Amino acid sequence: MGTVNQREDLLSVVRDLQRQVRELRRRSLFNAAISEGDIQVRTPEGAPIVIAGQIPYGSSTVSGLAVYRSDGTLQARFFDSAGGNGFWALFDEAENILASDDTVAGEGLARPYIPMRTVPYTEVTTPPVAVTSASFVPVFRTSGMKQLARIRVRVLVQTDGATTGEIVLMQGVSTISTTVIVPPSTNDYMILDGTVTGGHLTFVDVDTHARRSAGAGTFRIGVSADSGIQS
Repeated sequence: MGTVNQREDLLSVVRDLQRQVRELRRRSLFNAAISEGDIQVRTPEGAPIVIAGQIPYGSSTVSGLAVYRSDGTLQARFFDSAGGNGFWALFDEAENILASDDTVAGEGLARPYIPMRTVPYTEVTTPPVAVTSASFVPVFRTSGMKQLARIRVRVLVQTDGATTGEIVLMQGVSTISTTVIVPPSTNDYMILDGTVTGGHLTFVDVDTHARRSAGAGTFRIGVSADSGIQS
């Protein structure tokens, strides 16, 4: 009958346990999934700044992600519910919603409210500025602080039956959009998209230029809307 080397067996068990502990440390939360409770990131003082899983919502909890300031005020919340009517939101220090999606419409923003522009209807049928120059001249200027990389200008145009026009966006002496040709007998909207240069939050000026490229009749333009857009 053979003898059992118990000392060697115990050392093997200890080594195997040490190996498993090292693996656990290396793979902590790797591919982890939770369906109850939450995972929290806390400040050194113990205040939660990120909660993932079951997050507070009113007097109940929902499944999502919440981000807090160190004073406990809510910065951001992303969640969904069984009915699919969750939403995301960003909050100021008073926990007012700064930005969120529109879950009722199912598309677009709920906040902030984005202003729109109103022009007299007579400007739709007869744009306010007549252009007779054969070379490009500035007709409208859009000014503001740069928040987005590009700009979109919606231009009202009208041409007589034998007259052709062209419109383009300029920033200083630089052309920043393609040149759009306005055919004869047009009374419609044209879109100009351009890439704006300059640093973030610097004031920029973008001019809508126009010229009468053919004919001697009427070429009239107006601007009905303008907005920054993403790149």
